[in-house]
Amino acid sequence: MYDPSIGQESLTTIDVIGVLIGHILFGVVATLLLDWSWIPLSPQQRGSARSLKEIKKSWGWSENNANKAETQNSKKNVLIENNNESSSTP
Repeated sequence: MYDPSIGQESLTTIDVIGVLIGHILFGVVATLLLDWSWIPLSPQQRGSARSLKEIKKSWGWSENNANKAETQNSKKNVLIENNNESSSTP
């Protein structure tokens, strides 16, 4: 796109494509990784399509696996903190 204030192209097709792809990727990741269950749905909306929980279960992303991963990460952090405390004391 030509920018008359600087007299040259300032926004190329590659820039536009990159921004669009970035927005699409962000939307997909936000949809899959964030917990959207706090948004209230009407009974009609619930019956009209599969829920995100059902989709994640069909892909093998059960909540139990996510909770186990969080528990393991917190245990690792505690072990690292304990190790750092014991190594820093003379």
